Amino acid sequence: MTGTNAQRTTRYDRWTYGKMNDSRLSHLHATRAQRHRIVAAHVVVTAAATAGLMLLYGLGQPWWLALLVGATVLWIPLTGLLNSMTRGLLELRLRILDERQVAEREAVLARAHRGTLLVMVACFLGVIAAHAAGATISELGGPIAAVGAATLVVHWLMPLWIAGFRAEDEPGEDEMPATS
Repeated sequence: MTGTNAQRTTRYDRWTYGKMNDSRLSHLHATRAQRHRIVAAHVVVTAAATAGLMLLYGLGQPWWLALLVGATVLWIPLTGLLNSMTRGLLELRLRILDERQVAEREAVLARAHRGTLLVMVACFLGVIAAHAAGATISELGGPIAAVGAATLVVHWLMPLWIAGFRAEDEPGEDEMPATS
């Protein structure tokens, strides 16, 4: 913990920091390719869970619960891996992050904000196109609700996905960072 406000850290801050920086899982995300596969798997599992929830709610058929539960069982450890490979960049409180981590967090959040904006614009244009093609607003109610829910999920998780893609390799034992 090297944050500028390290003297104000709580027991919870120290516990969270320890969990997010536990090296026991680092072999699972040691390379860029592994990290990209984890992010892609998380996106797919998130899409499956979101679809399962929307289909369960929209169609009222209880067997969609199996998709939702199955995806959630996979989603939880994948989210843990994402937090491990980003070392808790988005989960830790600002007071325990160092200046480099704060700058990285701000860059990730800015990029995620732009990405989410593009998703929302695409959804809006899709609704406009469907309406222009003759669909009434009442016919678009269900699709708009589904797209809105999916967009909220993307907005929530986009920073974590981007942080996962931006995560860098850990320096090896023989590769210590240069000091001046």
